Amino acid sequence: MTRAEDEGILRRGEQARANLVAALRECGQLADAVETFHGNELLETLSYLDSLRFVMAESGQILAGVTRGEQE
Repeated sequence: MTRAEDEGILRRGEQARANLVAALRECGQLADAVETFHGNELLETLSYLDSLRFVMAESGQILAGVTRGEQE
């Protein structure tokens, strides 16, 4: 693997980490909304949580792959 490819992988890992951290923080902030919202507000919040779940899954997989690659 070339140095440019290695740097690209590391940048992708750094971005995945940042995305994962941001999504986790947003989830914590949305806890009160899930607890108190009703009707359309709750449905919108749940839909947003689904999108955050996707970001977390994708970013977690990327970050895990980059981390495994660093250990080899």
